[in-house]
Amino acid sequence: MRYSTVQSTFDAAPVGSGVLILGGEDETDVLRLHASKKNLKVFVELPLKSGAIKRIEWERVIVTGDQFGMALPKGSILSISRQPISVHEAANPLLAIGRVAGFDRLAFGLPTHIDPLLWMRDENTMVAAAPLTAFSTARFAPSKAWKPVIQAVVSWLGAPNLAHAFSWEPEVHPVYGLNERLPSRVESQTAQRAASWFTQSHLILKDPDEAIYLKADQWNDRVGPAPAGGGNGTLGIMEGYSSAINGSGNQMVRYYRRADCNAESAMALSLAGNPQQKEIGGNIADFIALKSEVLHRDPERSSFGLVGWNDLPNNRGTFYGDDNARYILGLIGAAGALRQSKWDDQILRCILANFRTSGRNGFRGDAIGEGELERLGWKHFYDSPLVNMAPHFEAYLWALYLWAYQKTGFIPLLDRTEKAIERVVSSGENAWTWTNGSQQERARMLLPLSWLIRVDDTPVHREWLQKMAYEVIRYQVPCGAIREEFGDLSHGIAGPPRTNEAFGTGETPLIQENGDPLADMLYTSNFAFLGLHEAAEATKGPVIRRAEDQLAKFLCRIQIQSKTHPELSGAWFRAFDFGDWDYWASNADLGWGAWSIETGWSVSWITTILALRQRHIAFWDVHPGFKTNLGILKQMLPSG
Repeated sequence: MRYSTVQSTFDAAPVGSGVLILGGEDETDVLRLHASKKNLKVFVELPLKSGAIKRIEWERVIVTGDQFGMALPKGSILSISRQPISVHEAANPLLAIGRVAGFDRLAFGLPTHIDPLLWMRDENTMVAAAPLTAFSTARFAPSKAWKPVIQAVVSWLGAPNLAHAFSWEPEVHPVYGLNERLPSRVESQTAQRAASWFTQSHLILKDPDEAIYLKADQWNDRVGPAPAGGGNGTLGIMEGYSSAINGSGNQMVRYYRRADCNAESAMALSLAGNPQQKEIGGNIADFIALKSEVLHRDPERSSFGLVGWNDLPNNRGTFYGDDNARYILGLIGAAGALRQSKWDDQILRCILANFRTSGRNGFRGDAIGEGELERLGWKHFYDSPLVNMAPHFEAYLWALYLWAYQKTGFIPLLDRTEKAIERVVSSGENAWTWTNGSQQERARMLLPLSWLIRVDDTPVHREWLQKMAYEVIRYQVPCGAIREEFGDLSHGIAGPPRTNEAFGTGETPLIQENGDPLADMLYTSNFAFLGLHEAAEATKGPVIRRAEDQLAKFLCRIQIQSKTHPELSGAWFRAFDFGDWDYWASNADLGWGAWSIETGWSVSWITTILALRQRHIAFWDVHPGFKTNLGILKQMLPSG
């Protein structure tokens, strides 16, 4: 029974019954009076005006009491997303809010400061500082962990039978359960849903959105509310969804038109979309390759042919090798799917622009700035003795140098690349620098090793590929997921937080320690899917193919499904906890957390490989009509 006022609620409540006061006034005296006179059990959600207001950013929920039993022991970590709470003093809370490191358990104990979230005011009154009854619409996580909390509250209110039977389906959930039977055409259906996600994501800009995009600097890190979207691709596509979830269950958008994300999105739409979606994919490719300012077009400058990180003035002059590589791969995929050659010259020019800024040992470094490049000239980098043992940044450029060698016959493309790959493989992983984890470095090595076999098939090269593939497969669990792992922390760029205070202050893995049941669709599983596919196509090895098949099934299962959030449905979040079969992780990463969605990187590559599997072709063969313009080789490397 529902009533509009606190007074009418207490008047109607039978003696000894349970009462919930949701969003009303904090009428402390009235609560105590009625609770004591009628022996009521009263659950109160305090309104924000009842105390100081604190907006949750990086704080998470900590289980500080023992009332939830073995299902949710003391020290467990949960999330109520990012929203304001009412701040109060309370001794011995059941749940608290604090900035804590850990996957789903405290890694370093309680932080120095916590705010109570759920506590007993007296034996008849339970108080919450936030709307805990919005657990479904606000997408509290993980779902399994919140169930005992809600059950405990309902049982305390006097309805143990209702509490025992209580269940709900999260508003955003995987398409298939762990053991659910998959339909025969699951991969094509998954790819089609993903293609539809692009067009319903609000991320493809149309004319009115351009003004919003240009003014997005007013928001922190250019993260703001989703625009209307629904464009035809001629203004490109934005980066994706930020990880933060607000109190209504919505997520903000990252207002960046990245070179890589645009080209990769064009590829996915062109390969997996219906005719209208393919047209949008072609328009996005045209935008980023022919119209956008990410491309450096002045042939007199050393930056000629390179693409900047995104199209904003302060980012156009930063040239990440891995981002350039995925931009090129995206254009190759789109061109092949659309049987189009108009981007071919730019594809080759961008490959060579990166190659001529790679040194004689085949390494380019993590990134090059335009100022340094123009001051020193490209020849300085081409002659450099640089060694950079970081597959995250180097590997996909190596793959493209091999692809370009097959198209041009230019020997240095093969020689320098083979030298770099041999050095990385022979040195062993202990000599590598890993970025967000060691698994992603192995996953990225699969593509160049697979393509090395395409141009120089030797027993040694096959042994390198098999060893690397088997090392990735070693971490594949029965459901098909590839478990995350990081290496020696002294060799990592972005390791896990080492204190509670460090949580949310930089880029990190989404695991706190090795063994956490986490698959990462932004840095590892997506690129492992591409790498295993190319390795299986190159070698026809049954072990590698079986691992690819299992990973495909896992990715089909965990695709996002939501009726209330169609802007998310059909995509993939970065994180998936395959132990509890839920979207959850140590959400410590400053920019790309557990619930982030990347148009490129994640969704694009998973969709692309699913589409290629339907065609039974390798990405190596996706653009057989490529037109090689050797004049570009002479222009970019006149002394080559």
